[in-house]
Amino acid sequence: MKNALAVLSVVVSLAFASLAAAADSTAKTTLSIKGMTCGGCVAAVKVQLKRTLGVTAYEVSLEKAEADVTYDPDKADPKKIAESVSKTGFTASVKEADGSGKGSSTVKTLEPTVKDGRLEPWEPVDVAFTGCSEGVCGLRGRNAQAVAQPGAQLGQWVYCPVSGAVFRIKDTSPRADVHGKTLYLCCDACARYFAQNRDRVLTLRGLSI
Repeated sequence: MKNALAVLSVVVSLAFASLAAAADSTAKTTLSIKGMTCGGCVAAVKVQLKRTLGVTAYEVSLEKAEADVTYDPDKADPKKIAESVSKTGFTASVKEADGSGKGSSTVKTLEPTVKDGRLEPWEPVDVAFTGCSEGVCGLRGRNAQAVAQPGAQLGQWVYCPVSGAVFRIKDTSPRADVHGKTLYLCCDACARYFAQNRDRVLTLRGLSI
């Protein structure tokens, strides 16, 4: 009986030690996320977090504009996780524990190469933005069929002002009003990026007043 109790004691001790080790192998961080406006935005952030290497669990709050993330510190760190979330078109930064925001790390937008004050229409405005992909939203590179924006019509081929992808305008294509004309975007992710970075996009496309 004593031997059985001794074995049981060892098994319980090992189980608690295993749980403690598992807890020690993860860390937590909170991200502040700008630009989320609906449940679809929350879903997009969750999908990106699920794809992020090292992330083991997450809770995303639309009301707080935050994401509580659990991760493996051997595979990821808060800055890399914020960079991953920012690829969706939202702006993510690491929130400090005291909530003050002091010392927080906001992911900076990589600047594209600009010639003569504007980008070529097929060049993306943010080389770090991977919200849409070639073959899904459109194709990359020059296209003789693409017409200028804004002011294009349904059925015409255009360059997305955010990604530079070439796509055909549909009834369902996201759009924005620019100087009284319609500017079409290739996907919802690009539309979110445009909404958050409107002035920058228009300036790089030579469309600002």
